[in-house]
Amino acid sequence: MEHFRTISVNTDGAVATVTLNRPWVRNAINLEMIRELTAVFGKFGEFPLVRIVVIDSEGTHFSAGADLNWMREGLEQPEEQLLEESRELARLFLTIDHCPRVVVAAVKGRVMGGANGLMAAADIVVAEETAQFAFSEVKLGLIPATIAPFVTRKAGEARTSELMLTGRVFDAMEALQSGLVHRICREGELTGAVKELTDLLLENGPAAMTGIKGLLRTLRREMTEEKLVELTAGVIARCRTSVEGQEGIRAFFEKRKPNWL
Repeated sequence: MEHFRTISVNTDGAVATVTLNRPWVRNAINLEMIRELTAVFGKFGEFPLVRIVVIDSEGTHFSAGADLNWMREGLEQPEEQLLEESRELARLFLTIDHCPRVVVAAVKGRVMGGANGLMAAADIVVAEETAQFAFSEVKLGLIPATIAPFVTRKAGEARTSELMLTGRVFDAMEALQSGLVHRICREGELTGAVKELTDLLLENGPAAMTGIKGLLRTLRREMTEEKLVELTAGVIARCRTSVEGQEGIRAFFEKRKPNWL
């Protein structure tokens, strides 16, 4: 992958790590970072050896949210330009959500505003117990519109409503209870906690994990009960006849680890 200015990308075997790399501004998200993140997540489907993508951060904080200098530039920009930039931000979260690889967010320090969208678009979130979160947009007279679909899906409408309307700071335990975070670790132990999780994920069938993500996306759509039956039955049938599915079943009965291709 090409060189980036606001992020770094490293691959270690089946695990790729995308690091937010603007620590001097608490990894605040600007337009350049939006475009670089969108570009890199749009390409992971081209790398079959990569099975897991970890989003982490350089420095003390995951991200302070939108870069206020970028926001200030918008005071002098026409509405059409602001609309296009907002579309780019919305597409970023959609691109992460649609990434065929399992996306793990590793968060620490402050997670403010739009940074919660990166977290909500990920599949699994690991947070240090000292991490703090806030949907701070309302304090600036703004609406967290582009992240709302992803946050609501994780936390539910009632919880999301209270958090976004108050803009208050909440801790990792409340984020866990809300469904925004899945695992909590002690401060300073984030790397080890993420490694434990990725090792667990690597035991699973790669095509099966990709298929689970696709199935869950499809299930978000409204459909009749009969269509639901046909959809889920078809998924299972295809899995049972696939090379990966047959290998997994044989390995179970032969009491060995499956040889995932």
